[in-house]
Parts: sequence; structure tokens; C-alpha cells
Amino acid sequence: MGRPSTLEERRKTLLPVLTEVFSELGYRRTTIAELAERCGVQENILYRMWSDKKAMFLAAIDFLFWRRMAKWQQALESDSSGDRVARLIDLTANDLGEQGLYRIIFSALGETDDADFKEALKQLYLRYHQRIRAEVAAYRAERTSNNSPGEADTAWALIAMVAFLNIAIELDLLSPTGRKRLFQTISKFLLDDGSD
Repeated sequence: MGRPSTLEERRKTLLPVLTEVFSELGYRRTTIAELAERCGVQENILYRMWSDKKAMFLAAIDFLFWRRMAKWQQALESDSSGDRVARLIDLTANDLGEQGLYRIIFSALGETDDADFKEALKQLYLRYHQRIRAEVAAYRAERTSNNSPGEADTAWALIAMVAFLNIAIELDLLSPTGRKRLFQTISKFLLDDGSD
């Protein structure tokens, strides 16, 4: 069996750092020199792994999705009590604004005149929607009746709520406790039509 690619291993090591820098500075203010300095490498090393800054940024967007999915999976595997959706809601409520990483998404929204940025964000949200919709469907399959919105609409509404709450973080509209309470209340309403 062949040796794993050291380039791929290095890419995996550097992606969290790139993601943090893009989160802090946004796409336009981030320079390759800054990325290289924070990663502790020469610029040419970054160019061996990615063709340009745009490729690095798009990789950071993809990294966000997979990191979130790993956190969700870990939360679901760590506790067998209760229902899956409740655990995901609690995890999301507690992680709102995690390290300001939502700023990468906001930064990318300003670049959607570029088809690659637009497609990356579209795929990010479609993948989130698919995963959330599956969890909502499984949750509702265990319940007898419910007047809640459809599964697809519920998934989109939950995604929209997280987007709003990330804006609320940036603008200091709600306290951390207020954001958590609002997300849990609205999530419960969407899933169960407010019933217990």
C-alpha cells in the first residue's frame, strides 16, 4: 500500500488556519502573505496546495461544512438518550457564532457575482438543507400528528434562523442567552407546532 500524500496531509493541517484567517479578515482583506505567515510557511507552499487565494477560500467554505458535520456526528454518537434533533438543536444553540466562522459565509456572499463563489455557497446550503431535512423527517416519523410546516420548509427556516442569529451576534442585537433561547423556542415551534 502506498504512502499517504504528504501534500494532502499538509493541506488538512493548514485548512483550519486558513479558515480562521479568512474568518477574521474576510476574503478581500486577506493576502497570501498573511495566510503564509499565519500558517508558518512560505507563500510558494500554499501555491503548491491551492492555485490561488480564491481556491483557498473555497476550500475554507467546504472545510466549514465538513467540520460542522463532524461536530454533529460526534454529538449524535456521544449521547444515546433523547432524540437526535434535540441534540442538534442544543449543539447549534450552544455553538452559535462559533469562532466567528459565519463571517466567511458573509464575506463570500459579497462575492457571488463570481460563479464559483455562488456555486460554493449554494452547495454549502443545499448540503446543510439535505442533512437537516433528513433529521427533521426522522424526528417527525416518530410522532403521530403535527401541524408544523413541511420538512423542507422547516429545514430552510432553521437555516434562516441560524443566519439571523449570526447577524445578531455581529450587531449585538441579542445576548448569548437570548440567542440561545430564541433558537430553541423557534426550533421547537417549527418542529412541533409549539406543542409538547
